[in-house]
Amino acid sequence: MKTYKLRRPPASGRRIDLDAELNDQQRAVVQAGTGPLLVIAGAGSGKTHTLTCRMAYLVDQGVPADQILLLTFTNRAARAMKSRASELVGVNVSELWGGTFHSTANRILRRYADRVGYQSDYTIIDTEDASTLMKSCVAGAAVGHLERRFPKPRLLCRIASFAANTGEPLDQIIAHKYPYFETLIPEIEAILRLYQVRKHEMNLLDFDDLLHLWYRLLVEHDDVRKALSIQFEHVLVDEYQDTNYIQGAIIDLMASHHGNLMVVGDDCQSIYAFRGADYRNILEFPERYPDCRSFRLETNYRSTPQILELANQSIAFNRNQFEKTLVAHRPDGPLPSLFHLKDSTQQAYLVCQRILELLDEGQSLNDIAVLYRSHHHSMELQLEMTRCGIPFVVRSGLRFFEQAHIKDALSYLRFLFNPRDELAFLRLVKQWPHIGQKRGEDIWLFLSSQDDPLTAVTSERLVGALPSRAASSWSRAAALIDDLAGLRLAHSPEDLLGRLLDGEFRDHLQASYENADNRIKDLEQLATYSSQFENLDTFLGEIALLSGISGQEIGVGQTADDEYVCLTSVHQAKGLEWHAVFVLNLSDGDFPHSRALEDPDGIEEERRLFYVAVTRAKYELNLCHPLTRRTRGGAPVVLRQSEFIEELRDEHAFRGTPFPFEDLRIDSGP
Repeated sequence: MKTYKLRRPPASGRRIDLDAELNDQQRAVVQAGTGPLLVIAGAGSGKTHTLTCRMAYLVDQGVPADQILLLTFTNRAARAMKSRASELVGVNVSELWGGTFHSTANRILRRYADRVGYQSDYTIIDTEDASTLMKSCVAGAAVGHLERRFPKPRLLCRIASFAANTGEPLDQIIAHKYPYFETLIPEIEAILRLYQVRKHEMNLLDFDDLLHLWYRLLVEHDDVRKALSIQFEHVLVDEYQDTNYIQGAIIDLMASHHGNLMVVGDDCQSIYAFRGADYRNILEFPERYPDCRSFRLETNYRSTPQILELANQSIAFNRNQFEKTLVAHRPDGPLPSLFHLKDSTQQAYLVCQRILELLDEGQSLNDIAVLYRSHHHSMELQLEMTRCGIPFVVRSGLRFFEQAHIKDALSYLRFLFNPRDELAFLRLVKQWPHIGQKRGEDIWLFLSSQDDPLTAVTSERLVGALPSRAASSWSRAAALIDDLAGLRLAHSPEDLLGRLLDGEFRDHLQASYENADNRIKDLEQLATYSSQFENLDTFLGEIALLSGISGQEIGVGQTADDEYVCLTSVHQAKGLEWHAVFVLNLSDGDFPHSRALEDPDGIEEERRLFYVAVTRAKYELNLCHPLTRRTRGGAPVVLRQSEFIEELRDEHAFRGTPFPFEDLRIDSGP
């Protein structure tokens, strides 16, 4: 029997003025009708506004708000879009289901939890609670004999999360991302199984469980899948290029009855593979939905034609993409500048000088940003901005010297310089397994009572007073400290940091952090920086003075009362824009990252990252290429300019004027 659907007109009777709100491309998307729809929305093309108008248009056409599902990556974005849609249509659309994947999953699971083996009053645990439970599972699985090289609970949670979101087998994930743990795969598998059992016993869900159980609900229970997919006549998905394997599968299942699925995104801005995002979701959408209609939003309201020409020419080198050409709505601006600089120190001088010039030209600090591929690329700049009194925020994490792994390394140097520094010692000792706060304090009580704490670290009396596992761990720690102590007077801070990195401290980094390779590069950068200091006294004094003065950091959702330059990784900059943008370290091995150089897919993602970086600039774009880098030991290495610059110059596509470092005059340097 055929059905006839009754539409409910909006209570206010207000009609949306689509001609006033949208350009032709946007209007075509909003009025697209039914069926699967793929919207490729270029950078700065009004994607969010278009999606908001689509929601309002559907309600205006009589689709009940509670039959529309909007999936976003932040609840704040969903609330803003719903609020604006209400204004456009003159009707409160609060009944529209809008939110993140996780919040939507929670809403559905509260209704159907019993179908997947949980009670409806389950508790959602945060990352801290998950780490605590994982620590208990590590203890319960009795792998303490593995000592230092075993991954810490927080890292185990990250590994489990990546597996849950990508569907990849655990052994493949470890082989690819954590090869130094390959011999421990059976033990890791046992702990993760125990973690799942313990959560189920306590009726607990972590964030990844929300998606996994939502997926199971749709796959294993046909009646639930049918009820939900019938309920939502239209499914809209924002930032579709950032969805992972399980999110992509959930979307398809939720839209399986009506088939009215609109996904909006930009494959050229898919840059989160390291989190599990799978750009194939958007690239293969036409294959999964052969009858889909495709739309492109190509009018860019952010950047000048000169910046967009660079972006268009660069991304054209990617083979795996939906081709599009961004067209500027703004008038002409200056050509992008390419600066060839002696090294990262001169790069920092240049950026600070140009920021001060922009201030003199009347530009707000809030409209200036410095972007980089890796956090350690900003170390010299943070120091120079502090010296110059230029306030800044760091969106990509903590200030360089506030990061845990930097403090961990410096705690050894601080204790070597001042063996009475209790704070440094307690931070140092807790990095070793089986030595917690209380045990560390006990060790310190003994050392502080001795005439020479550095000599006393290897005391047999101290080792003999500790329980066996703590004694074994402390013996290794004491051997490392004793080794460093023997070098401290005759060697530079660079040598001491190098010795630290070459020893068991590297195991600590690999066991503690998901991105251990980046942390190691941070410390190698710190070691290189320390080479200009002859002794620990001057080096630690400089760090103490510079790390606590001017730099600021704010979290997501916070605001700053004063003006600050924004320092951020490109990953954290996505979705943002500034009048003037600097992109640092455009040298091969830095940007693109060295890990991507032999991987075609990796290079394409790095080029997408470069595309995101340059399209953050509205008017002024400054690209920086340091010509040399000093290695540990002092030898300079000549750096080729980034592949992304070379390929543009080879194709005669780069329209900027290179700025040779020998012609650069930096008045604000020391």
